[in-house]
Amino acid sequence: MLTASTSKNHFLDTNVLLRHANNASGTENADIQEILKDAVNKKRHIWVSSVLFAELRPSNFQAGVFSSVDELAKYIRSFATVVSPDVNTNLRAARLRDLSWQRPVDVRGKDEKPRFMTLGDALHLSSALWVKEANEISDLEFLTFDDGKSISNEGEGKKKALSILNLEKYTDGISTDQDVIATVLLPRLRPVLSQRALPASHGGSHPQTS
Repeated sequence: MLTASTSKNHFLDTNVLLRHANNASGTENADIQEILKDAVNKKRHIWVSSVLFAELRPSNFQAGVFSSVDELAKYIRSFATVVSPDVNTNLRAARLRDLSWQRPVDVRGKDEKPRFMTLGDALHLSSALWVKEANEISDLEFLTFDDGKSISNEGEGKKKALSILNLEKYTDGISTDQDVIATVLLPRLRPVLSQRALPASHGGSHPQTS
């Protein structure tokens, strides 16, 4: 998995944009600012899933950089290509969710349970794979903060959610599955640029579209 972005083609996970909106992206703040500024200026191509908008819960939003969820949604639509998962994409998401993701026996403890992929993660990743395959974008990068440590609201079988950044470590017994292979080969990384931008000013702002 890459540790810093080397591409101009990105598929953004919800948490990247929500952390930016909440001014909570930490050391990656300047890089996200640069990515979004480049997208607004047509220097980068950004895709998002339409599922993202269903994940912008008002209770998780903090007014500041944007005055409202509606303003954030309007901003995202101003620069990103929105992908709505079709039947085949949804079926791929279902297959990914049906898998038992676990680490090799010599690494995991005897009481360590398999992880599961949440519905949202499966739809985002399947949509990103569709963008990569249908448009032949070999250098597409999936940008996310998802390290599997956040609490999932799905709680299927009391299993922990799978880390998207590190999912390649949880492919014991499923590494030959074609959907798994495609997902592992999709670069998944935090929104960090190889050339880090200068620190952003305090208070937060977002690149203008005009």
